[in-house]
Amino acid sequence: MTTPRNPIPFTLPNSDLDLADSAVVAELLHQTAELNRSDPLRDGSVVRPPKAGQLLVTGDLHDNGPALMRIIKRARLDRSPDNRVVLHELIHGPTRLNGMDLSIRTLARACAVKLAYPQQVYFLLSNHELAQRRQEHVFKDGGSDVDAFNDGLAHLFGDEGADQVHAAFDDYVDSLLLAVRCDNGVMVAHSLPAPRKIEVFDKTVVERALTEDDYAADGAAHLMVWGRHQNVKLATELAEAWGVSVFLLGHQPAEMGWEEKANNILILNSDHAHGVCLPIDLTAQVERDDLLDKVVPINGIRL
Repeated sequence: MTTPRNPIPFTLPNSDLDLADSAVVAELLHQTAELNRSDPLRDGSVVRPPKAGQLLVTGDLHDNGPALMRIIKRARLDRSPDNRVVLHELIHGPTRLNGMDLSIRTLARACAVKLAYPQQVYFLLSNHELAQRRQEHVFKDGGSDVDAFNDGLAHLFGDEGADQVHAAFDDYVDSLLLAVRCDNGVMVAHSLPAPRKIEVFDKTVVERALTEDDYAADGAAHLMVWGRHQNVKLATELAEAWGVSVFLLGHQPAEMGWEEKANNILILNSDHAHGVCLPIDLTAQVERDDLLDKVVPINGIRL
């Protein structure tokens, strides 16, 4: 008689850190910010991974801790330094404790993974992180995500500890990438500007460091992370300007975890029951249709 396997449950790197300690969480955020800025493959607001190994691309996570664990397991960061993963929009989840958002804990766990694999984890700027940084309210279900996050920090850490974590969070957001640009023609970003904003959008934003003006309303970074409803004209124009064959984005809903858009955009969601991730072979040139059969359902990844 065969004894059923009883695999050891997967745990995130540095999972023994005390995330109830504001000093620990603040240090995680500050160290992640420093690693983001000092990445030797960073060029302005983008990073260019080498033409080797695999890049696991995700969509918005929105405080989905179990999905984060499955994504990190599938990324196989421990197997090769050429295995990499892109994460974005980890905060502002749908589950609240008496109206408070405690998503800082999921973000801190992702930062712990970054510290364990400094050059293999990439964090992208998203509209929710930027909104929280600028205290620009995002309203869902009748309440402000920004206020709920602020209340969550105060609940977890007290007023003084919350201030400490707030400052570290701001440092983290200021360090985030706008995109990951791969030699095989893939660009991974949170989103692209809306068609009605393309005339005022500064396309050189992906070739330089971000400024405070870029983060402000109608600044290039702000337009890029908040944009929706991209059409063929816009997608073609940006692809030609940036030398891109396919854009992999989040930000917009995809009921089954992925959705084709325009002629060269694939939307990914990672935060719900049908959430997906997408492994990219960095050594091979790809087009969007090549990727559709490679989408991985996150709930199918065993822990």
